[in-house]
Amino acid sequence: MPSAKRQTLRWAVLPITAAFVSLLLAPAEAQLTSPGNNAVYSSGGIVLSPAFIDASIFLPPLGTQANDICDAIYQILKGNPNFLKNGYPSTGAVVDARGVSGTANLTCTHGSPWTEGNSSVSVPSTILLPAGAIVVSTGWVLPTNTHLIGEGDAISSGTVIRAASNLGNMISFYSSFVPPQNSPASAYTGIAVEKLVLDGNSKPVNGIVNNWAVGLSYVDHVSLYRILGTGLGIGGVASGSGPYTNINFDTGGSAATSSTVCAQIVATAGGPGSRPFCGR
Repeated sequence: MPSAKRQTLRWAVLPITAAFVSLLLAPAEAQLTSPGNNAVYSSGGIVLSPAFIDASIFLPPLGTQANDICDAIYQILKGNPNFLKNGYPSTGAVVDARGVSGTANLTCTHGSPWTEGNSSVSVPSTILLPAGAIVVSTGWVLPTNTHLIGEGDAISSGTVIRAASNLGNMISFYSSFVPPQNSPASAYTGIAVEKLVLDGNSKPVNGIVNNWAVGLSYVDHVSLYRILGTGLGIGGVASGSGPYTNINFDTGGSAATSSTVCAQIVATAGGPGSRPFCGR
């Protein structure tokens, strides 16, 4: 009797183990047919998920379709069929760029994740950035319903977006001067930045500027480093945005100028304005 019981338990485990191994192998097979999309298990079996897209597969050493991290994200958001077989979902997706590494891959040469040349894209997204220094020559203009998340706000180990030149605003919460929605008649919502460092590289740039975004728009755990312009600027119709929390401003030994300021709030339309907080 004891040996019979052990035999029954052994056969009960085998089907579960086989199914588990099959599930582990499925995502790799799915990526071969539709690069970037992860696989999920549904009632219909293993299917591709458009809700979570791996950007690293389009850059060396895994792929060669994209020029750099900004270009990879831009082509994904644009729904380039050479990148995504089924296009980018209109309801938005998580674009995971945490696997991107290497100086060349992290140096943006073709624009920003939302703009290349005269073309721009404005779709909902949550973008996960890798640790390390991302070098940019173009300011990032975040459209409505964009959530930008780094790996941390520590200079030595977090996600660092570094200005290669005097690019004006490093990050703008929408801008009336950038397509595709010129001269907006009303404010925009759902723009957020978390867990990263903006390194002005000792240039007279501004860190984060919000003149348009209101509800569900905020900044949290962001270090403003070596920025010799305005670290955080809020104005326009951005009343009701925030909170702006866990923000650290440090010139990093660079000599401040008469225009260097941690935060600046200009009277906003329709309300008392937002409440930024610089320091820990």
